[in-house]
Amino acid sequence: MRQLYSIPAGLVLGILLALVVPQGAPYIAWLGQIFVSVLKLLILPLILVSIYASLAGGTDLRQIGGRALLYYLITSALAATLGTLIGLTFSHGIPPGLLELPPAEPTEAVFSLNALVVNLIPSNLFASLAAGNVLHIVFAAILAAIASRRLATDHRATLLGGARALDALLMQTLAGVLKLAPIGVMALVYAGLAGMDWAGVFQLRAFVWAVGLAAVLHAVILLPTLYRLRAGRSPWPLVVACREPLLTALSTASSNATYPVSKRALEAFGVSERVTSLTLPLGATLNMHGSAIYQSILLIFMSQLAGVDLSPLQTLFIVLLTMASSAGTAGIPGGGIAMMAFMLELLGLPQTYLALYLVVDRFFDYPITMINVWGDLVVAAIVDRELGDPTI
Repeated sequence: MRQLYSIPAGLVLGILLALVVPQGAPYIAWLGQIFVSVLKLLILPLILVSIYASLAGGTDLRQIGGRALLYYLITSALAATLGTLIGLTFSHGIPPGLLELPPAEPTEAVFSLNALVVNLIPSNLFASLAAGNVLHIVFAAILAAIASRRLATDHRATLLGGARALDALLMQTLAGVLKLAPIGVMALVYAGLAGMDWAGVFQLRAFVWAVGLAAVLHAVILLPTLYRLRAGRSPWPLVVACREPLLTALSTASSNATYPVSKRALEAFGVSERVTSLTLPLGATLNMHGSAIYQSILLIFMSQLAGVDLSPLQTLFIVLLTMASSAGTAGIPGGGIAMMAFMLELLGLPQTYLALYLVVDRFFDYPITMINVWGDLVVAAIVDRELGDPTI
């Protein structure tokens, strides 16, 4: 019975219920909403105390953070390039004006240097906590950890001990919440698939195949190969150990909500807490491989539908743009609409093409989030291995 009561079982049951009795989804959707809400409740305090505890007692910011950021840059570039090349290949033959796209107004499409600073550097920690801004919390935790090095030894030890105790409390709370994960995953999948507009998703079959192929190549070939080359180990044990965070990402479409599950799974696999406490929060905000693939392909298809012939320079611009924008995509369901509107504006495409994004995003948001999380897990395991931890 314990083996049957699991996240994979909840995922399968949710799919079956959506196919057999889709009309019942509204009656249990609230179970999934409660599960995600409780996970999000733990995320921000867990990120704050775990990063502080990790950095306040060592030199992890340079050793771990620098390595992680380098891998994030390399893998995001590979993902955006792969998506662009496959998008160019599969979009040939799509006639301009194939879809009659209704107008769609973005909720937030304005981009400026001031907005970038506001999104990166917090001015009010409590407002950032209330808004759920993970990047602000990461910045505040790093700043506090650096400042703590100037404190007296006893004060520093008190703060560090308190942070570690609170981290242990949050992880213990998480362990209790995850006992309900199969029920939450079942409700989320049931509600999501029962209301899916499948006809809208498959209007552009070439787009579906392009995203699917790019996702498989990146997640099944590129990232495992990178892990084998840099960690010197088979990636299969890592996949098995991280099946719960991957399935949680697939069912919630939120890399932020998956963070505590990823942290627990990686540490059970043998990755040190000092690595997970820094790389995973950074990855949840900056390392969006799936989003880079998805957005690059979507922009290529939008250009084709709009009758725009992309030059080599414009194609390179799409690669760079999706690399940067994927790092700014919120780690929540539907978090990419503002960045997509901004990219359409830069490419000179009409904002009405956001309708295509809205049609397909509900379907692709789930597997794309799983690829985002898989990239975070792989980078964390590689960094831990390179730092000399013999346990993995």
